[in-house]
Parts: sequence; structure tokens; C-alpha cells
Amino acid sequence: MTGPVNGLTGELVVVHVSDAVNSILTGRGDVSYQSPPLPHEEAMTLVRLLLGRSGTPQDNNVTWRCPIAGGQRTITVEPLCMLESASPTNRARP
Repeated sequence: MTGPVNGLTGELVVVHVSDAVNSILTGRGDVSYQSPPLPHEEAMTLVRLLLGRSGTPQDNNVTWRCPIAGGQRTITVEPLCMLESASPTNRARP
């Protein structure tokens, strides 16, 4: 794989996956997953696997969508530092 995705090469990232499905068709509701922090290359390998594509996801993308049986999968890559700064435990208390 070549090139950074939105400048994230070398940085730990988290992959968020959300499957929005029609529960009448699938017999289950929506599901979501958040990966542990991963190096960029490993995260992009996970993205390719989840998209069901062997090629490289387009550079500068941080969100992808693909059809799944009965719905749609949304995958987002977010830098770990963004998650840590948004965490309620890291905010200053009054």
C-alpha cells in the first residue's frame, strides 16, 4: 500500500465500522465495531478486508461505504489522538 490516508501514515488510528441493516430482512439490528489502536498500514488492511476489496482504498479518504446483505456498511478511520482529546476523562473539570 502506498500513500497516507488524510496524512495519517505513522500515526495510530482506530477503525470504526457500522452496519446499518434492515432488521426485517436480516433478523438482526444494526451493529458496530471499534478496533483497538492500529498502525496505519494494519488499519488500511482491515479497511480493505471490510470493504471486500483487494485494491488500495483511495488516498485522502477517511470514510468508506459499501453495500452488505440487507443494508450498508460505513467504515471510518480516526487518529487515536482525536479520540483521546474527545474523551470525557481527558477534559478539564470545573
